[in-house]
Amino acid sequence: AWRARAPREAASRRVAAPRAPRPRRVSVRASGENEVSPASPNRTAPPIDAFVVPGEPFYPGMYADWSVTEADTIEVWSYRVCLSTVALATLACASPLLLGADAFGGFPAKIQEPAYFAGAAGLGAALHLIHMYVDPIKKFMQALWLVGFIGSVGVAVTSNESVPLYVAHHPVAVWAIGPLFAAFTGVAFKEGMCYGKPECAALFFVVPLALLGHLTGTIHEGGEKALVTLWCVLIVVFASRKYTQQVKDDIGDKSVFIFADMSDAEQNAWLLRTRDEDPQRYARLLSQQER
Repeated sequence: AWRARAPREAASRRVAAPRAPRPRRVSVRASGENEVSPASPNRTAPPIDAFVVPGEPFYPGMYADWSVTEADTIEVWSYRVCLSTVALATLACASPLLLGADAFGGFPAKIQEPAYFAGAAGLGAALHLIHMYVDPIKKFMQALWLVGFIGSVGVAVTSNESVPLYVAHHPVAVWAIGPLFAAFTGVAFKEGMCYGKPECAALFFVVPLALLGHLTGTIHEGGEKALVTLWCVLIVVFASRKYTQQVKDDIGDKSVFIFADMSDAEQNAWLLRTRDEDPQRYARLLSQQER
């Protein structure tokens, strides 16, 4: 699992060559301190307990102990709301295709286009908020989303149908929108691997199977409807179960993100301070480097 392996890889890089990709912005530089020699840890590194909120529970991280802050909670809940938006948009877009244009008084058919782009926007925001240790993979998923979003806009402005309806009638259009759904599949994979969620593991296979089956024509209409129905059920379960997780679990090891956001001088100074003030943690970093 990414979340289990990445801290070890990060530790190996930090002690040997302290610079890392930045998965998430967490400012640690004190005001007025810019360039300081790494030989003076007290001048650049924050206190060893700087990321523990007094009176709040704290969790042992690879580089430091840390607490969940109010900003962390807002960020995690925003991510969950974005996933809920994606789930609701999926239901709105799929209803006319599965139940007919007159289903629910024709309301889903009328909002199919705005629902599609609301879901796409929700996915884009989720990809910005998602916590991932491996920043290049996160950026790749964001690039896929952007390509698919541009393709979706292209379909919307060149056809007289909503994007979902146009894709249903013209399978070749999957090439235009497919990257956006590939990005969503990446989110499902990450959630499934990190938290062992079976619905996410199923989505990782169902979404590309439905789209590729439609593109190639290898799945008949009844099979496509069955896959889309399963897709709807799985994504609702996925989005709903996110609210049952603890906020700290959605964050992962916050100290990895904090350390990755430091400058080279700050990282070196932090390692020196850890060596002096928390020798056990420093020894663990060294032992992981040697593995």
